[in-house]
Amino acid sequence: MQTEAALAVIALLFALLPTPAHAQDPEPIHVPMDLQGHPAMHLTWKFFGRGLIDKTPRRSHRHQFRQSVYTPWLDESGIRLFGMAAMAAEKARNPEQARQLILSQFEYVEAFIEENSDRYALATTPAEARTLLTTTDKMVIFHSIEGGHHLLNGPEDAAFWRDQGVALVTLMHLRDDELGGSAILDTTVGPLINRAGSKNRRKGRDRGLTEHGVSAIQELSAVGILIDLSHMTGETIDDTLEVTGELGVPPIVTHGALTTIRSVERSFTDAQVLEVYRQGGMFALSLSPDGLGAVPERDDDVCDATIESWGRHYQAVVDLVGVDAPIGWSSDWNGWANHAAPVYGKRRCRPLSDLDDPLPIDTEGMAHPGFIPQHFERAERMGLDLRPIDRSSEQFLQMWEAARGER
Repeated sequence: MQTEAALAVIALLFALLPTPAHAQDPEPIHVPMDLQGHPAMHLTWKFFGRGLIDKTPRRSHRHQFRQSVYTPWLDESGIRLFGMAAMAAEKARNPEQARQLILSQFEYVEAFIEENSDRYALATTPAEARTLLTTTDKMVIFHSIEGGHHLLNGPEDAAFWRDQGVALVTLMHLRDDELGGSAILDTTVGPLINRAGSKNRRKGRDRGLTEHGVSAIQELSAVGILIDLSHMTGETIDDTLEVTGELGVPPIVTHGALTTIRSVERSFTDAQVLEVYRQGGMFALSLSPDGLGAVPERDDDVCDATIESWGRHYQAVVDLVGVDAPIGWSSDWNGWANHAAPVYGKRRCRPLSDLDDPLPIDTEGMAHPGFIPQHFERAERMGLDLRPIDRSSEQFLQMWEAARGER
């Protein structure tokens, strides 16, 4: 549970954030930021179908295995800072294949940016991101990687990914591997996807960070790449926070959940979230409600797997860390997840007649990226204080700068 002392530490931390090493502080960046989406997932998993520039996908919040990142919809999203994540962990069989899969996704995104340079730009450093965000109205994209399996085998690999402009690496994904323990998905196929983790859990074996994982974090931190704690087991989270604490680098969680609401392997305890902030990091929730519903079901009047379950989780994070702390979010488009179902309408939780001024998201759910502004409009109408989200882009840039030794 949170304590007054812990909250006081967090308040002091954000009151005394370090200042840049130049004469005049830059203006804080407060723009809509999506920490993670996968527009090039079709290059690794072809069933998604090509995205960004091709035909219009079917419009539905049920798009777990279908392309949902389509340029006209992305243009309507209002996002100004977007982490486009490459992923290969479950596909790659060796380091060479893993690297090539990631690079092919980077190249696809970069080619798209070049062809649409009037509206999009790539930032490979936090300084580039700040400049682009303050001098243009373009969507600024940065590279990230979800899943370090086969990709991190020494300092030269870390340096290579920094040279590609990678801002953060989600160390674990869906399987226990050479880096550490990965949270088993709380679905019927979760143990099948992560057979090694399921076996290790059944036998009571340690599923924390391995020595290889410790070295990978040290090497990534040395070159200025942030470490994302999403998808880790509780043991791996604790081990990673110990390493980042010793290194003095801020950790990030791009799409987490709270154990107090959803008690599954990939959730974070209150103490872990508070430690993330104590180290100067930031916690973020996914816009997909798949991992944010209550387990077991609660008696409160919340429509499950909708914006209401997201709102319940968001408010719990605000209650834990305080309204002055930044809180991020990620869409996780094409991340093998559906998005929020509609709350209102036929066979839904509430009749449409309950609304005076309905929005399309109320009856369609989060059908595509263009509905993101409606998500936050509805969240405000629900009474949620979104000031922590407004602070998240500046916090992310400061974390990236701190990791690179530029603060």
